[in-house]
Formats: sequence, C-alpha cells, structure tokens
Amino acid sequence: MSDRDESFSREVKAEVMKHIPRKDESCQSVMDGIVMSSGADSKQSDNVVDYIERLLTRESVSLYSDASLYKDAGIDRYFLRGVFLACGYCSDPSIAYRIELHVKESWAVPIIEDMLAQADVPFRTSGRGEVTVLYITSGDAVSDFLGIIGADLKRLEFENKRAEKEVIGNVTRAVNCDSGNTRRQAEAGAARNELISKLMASDAANSLSPELLQAAKVNLENPGASISELGKLMDPPIGKSGMNHRIQKLLEIAKSID
Repeated sequence: MSDRDESFSREVKAEVMKHIPRKDESCQSVMDGIVMSSGADSKQSDNVVDYIERLLTRESVSLYSDASLYKDAGIDRYFLRGVFLACGYCSDPSIAYRIELHVKESWAVPIIEDMLAQADVPFRTSGRGEVTVLYITSGDAVSDFLGIIGADLKRLEFENKRAEKEVIGNVTRAVNCDSGNTRRQAEAGAARNELISKLMASDAANSLSPELLQAAKVNLENPGASISELGKLMDPPIGKSGMNHRIQKLLEIAKSID
C-alpha cells in the first residue's frame, strides 16, 4: 500500500468516525461490524479504539452481540461502517479504484457478502491465509460503498479525482490518436512521393496531361501536405476529391512503369 493509499484510507475512516450515530441500535450495529469482522481481541488503531470507547458510552451498547440478528437482515450501513473501520482499506482514486475488507472471522463473511449483494455493490472474495478478503474494484461500486458507510465528503473527492483521471485519459487517447494519424499520413505521403518521383523521372512524364503534371509537381514540392491541402495549392484550387482522383491516376501510371 502506498503512502497516498494509506492517507486516503485514513481520511475515509476519520470522516466516518467524526460522528456517533444518534440511535443506540445504530451504535450497536457499528460496534458489531467492528467486532464480528475482526474479532473482539483484534488490535485496532488508536483512533478506532477511541471511537469504540465513545460508542460504549451508550448504556445499551455492548462489545458483544448476537450474530444471528444479522442473518437475512438486509443492508445495514452502520454494520458495514464498522466492518470498514475494523478491517477496510480504500486506495487513492488517482492510483486505483479499490476497496478491500480483510475479514478475520470467517463466519462473518456470508453476512457481509449478503449485505453487499443486496446493496448492488459488486465484489469478489478471496482467501489470504487465515483472512478472507472482499475486493470492490469498480469505480461505481467504490463510490457507492463510500456513500453507504457515510463517507460523503471523501466520496465527493473520489468522484472529482475519478472525473479528472478520466479526462486525462481521454486527452491522452486523443493525442495518441492524432499522433497515429499524423504518422500514417506521413508514411502514406512518403510512399506516394516515391512513386510520383519515379514517374516524373521516366519517359511517361512527357505524356501527362497539364492537370496531372501540375498535380505531380505540387505533390513533390509539398511532401508533408495532406490531399486536401494539395488541392488548395493547385491553380486553380480544387477540392479533396478532385485532387485525390489526380493523385490516384498518377500512382496508377507510376505502378505500371517497368
């Protein structure tokens, strides 16, 4: 994980922990998400420990709850918030679109998977030693998950960086396309000039019509010009179609020369 990834992930968690849910049952859901995904004895960061202590100030909130309450319970955004605080990581969107949930307690995995599925957040699951990792890797899914756990400001930042990244990608593709077109145009022009030079050096040049002769000279005098630009240099100027017709006729004659 890069420093930028760690920073963005910490900032997501910091935003989520700014507020304690108003309802005790919501606080309990956050607590359950933390404990059930990572284990009651799992070491947490100081910030998460402080948050747990704040949750426990609620009289009805306990470190332990009944896991069966979450089976087929539907989407519980507070539970998923706790899961992310305990074992989640979110990459910086300028690098990649990726959220990972490293779940230590295997029996909690189906509960989390069911909640993500019901929230229409696509994910994949993989084992990594004694830990099960749930990966969320599409831009839309990462954005949706950030919204679900209440990280609205980081979600907005994510979308801004995502849009910026896509704009840069589109510009890069356009530049590459233009470069490719320029290269192909230059290659075609070089091949065309070679054939027309061959024609002009042969006896066949003496039998060219004035229009074709002028087209050949204009082409050789302007090796980097496009067909459209060559047409404008004719006297009188002609359109791209007309110039292309003359060039093709010249090439046809040139190719027939032994």
